[in-house]
Amino acid sequence: MYITGNSVEQVFGGAIIKQGDRTPLGFNFRDENGELISLLGSTVDVKLANRQGVVLSTRAILSDEYTATFSIGASDVTGSGEMRIEFTINYPSGVKEKFPSDDWLRIKITSTLDDLQKTGVAYITFEKMTSDFQTQFNAFKTDIAKETDLQKKRVDDLINSTPQPFEIVDARGGEKTLKARIDNVEAGTDSKLANLKKENQFLVKNASTTAISPNALAPTFTRATSRDYKGRTYGINQPVYDMGGLLVDPAVPETFTIPTLNVLNAQEGTVEVGIIPLVLADTVNYCRIDYPSTGRFLLFVNAAGKISFSIDEWGGASISTGNGVAKINEPFTVALRWNHKAKEYTLFVNRKKIGVNYYDKTVKGEFGSVMSVVHNYAAVVTKLRFSNIARPDKELII
Repeated sequence: MYITGNSVEQVFGGAIIKQGDRTPLGFNFRDENGELISLLGSTVDVKLANRQGVVLSTRAILSDEYTATFSIGASDVTGSGEMRIEFTINYPSGVKEKFPSDDWLRIKITSTLDDLQKTGVAYITFEKMTSDFQTQFNAFKTDIAKETDLQKKRVDDLINSTPQPFEIVDARGGEKTLKARIDNVEAGTDSKLANLKKENQFLVKNASTTAISPNALAPTFTRATSRDYKGRTYGINQPVYDMGGLLVDPAVPETFTIPTLNVLNAQEGTVEVGIIPLVLADTVNYCRIDYPSTGRFLLFVNAAGKISFSIDEWGGASISTGNGVAKINEPFTVALRWNHKAKEYTLFVNRKKIGVNYYDKTVKGEFGSVMSVVHNYAAVVTKLRFSNIARPDKELII
């Protein structure tokens, strides 16, 4: 049976995400009295649908007693646009309950340059792209064989009968000889095949340079003790989600780190992050990587709310906003981009390009092994995306 009169509350992840974004989405469920529903012993199924129908069906992960999380990965073919979400909680008693009972929960998936098609399915995987190319290649080969067989048959018919002049003219297709007609058909098809191969090589290269390696290690959240927060107790290494993101407080102490191996490339890349600072001081460190030799990769904020990005020695050059951009309990977004080929790194804040500075990998070398996302003062991380290419300006600004 189904129980009615309930609601869904999104606790982190945002209502607008980019296609292929692996940012987890988290949800709490409330009964008809507005009370949080315990998920202990339950499972939660998720369906995601657009106007045409269901595009994704998956089972959520329970991150704590009340929170169900799931993410839309690069391998999930969902398309873009407004999506409706429906949850089914399967209680230990056998009762199933649909959420929300009124309408659906809605999110918006925006397209990216990984959107390789302009209509229909909006995301194409590397395997599908290779398969599609092979299908087109085989189709062209079949077309060649069909056209050649057709013309051979017509020649045989002409030889074995008494053809009329108009049939000969028709078989030549405007060419002086039948051989010239067949040669032109084959040449045209060869040209199409050559263009298709070039396009496939470009797509393969693009897919391989934008995808994070499947060998990448997972992010790590640690806290050696339990923690009481807003009336709830969180166990050892159990993260706290608040204000639409992951709360990290180094004073507890808590850590949130990303292994750089197979994730970040010192040659080029882009980090996109959303932050809600809970403390402003001199100096708050975010997205910090210490180089094995000397210097650092660092996003930092001072007590006056100035946001800066540097790939240099400690105390070296940086790109900065004016004061007052970062504010306590108010979100800001940042994109950090670097490119050894162009020998520059760039800072974007709140989808505006702030500035460019010099960067040379041959001087700095490889990154250290770990990125500390929230290093020394408490903050909430609302968004985090890594790319191993230097994404173009038009993807990072308004």
